[in-house]
Amino acid sequence: MKTRNIIILFLLLAMLGGVYYAVSRPGPPAPKIPKEYVWLIEQEDIDRITISLPRESLSCSFIRIKMEDKFPWFFDDENKSPVDVKRWGGGIPLLLSGPGADRVISQSTTEEKLAEYGLTQPKMLIQLILTDGETMQISVGDVTPNGGNYYVQAPGSTAVATVDHTWYDVLAKIVKEPPYATPAAK
Repeated sequence: MKTRNIIILFLLLAMLGGVYYAVSRPGPPAPKIPKEYVWLIEQEDIDRITISLPRESLSCSFIRIKMEDKFPWFFDDENKSPVDVKRWGGGIPLLLSGPGADRVISQSTTEEKLAEYGLTQPKMLIQLILTDGETMQISVGDVTPNGGNYYVQAPGSTAVATVDHTWYDVLAKIVKEPPYATPAAK
């Protein structure tokens, strides 16, 4: 009789375990919501980049010069100095092709609000000249109150969004510490 009771309890325990497993399994993952972009272009369409930090009076310009087997990005200076491939990588044009918006603040922002976000006297100005001759002007304002994002004004509009602080940090470092190639890296 004891063996029979143990078997019945074991079967009940196995059934309860099966029910618990079936009920507690996580459902399918939530569908990813497409991220909005402040602007979106192909990185191959960028021919010239100028990044300025007006509050610090610093600026750097770069140009893409297509050569068969050479890295295409150079400083836009008299000598067309090459950039350090390791520091530049493919990352800078990719970052500038369109940052993801953490949050869209407004599609049509007033001058007063632009000033509040630091966009009337930007912390960073970015100018992109595209292969078709179009020029994009991007303003980056102040850091958000929580310190995790920066206000960015979309090119050619009064739309304002926030982007992650690391996006700004990488671009500011390129200006503060220009990625000149060492003689061995040329």
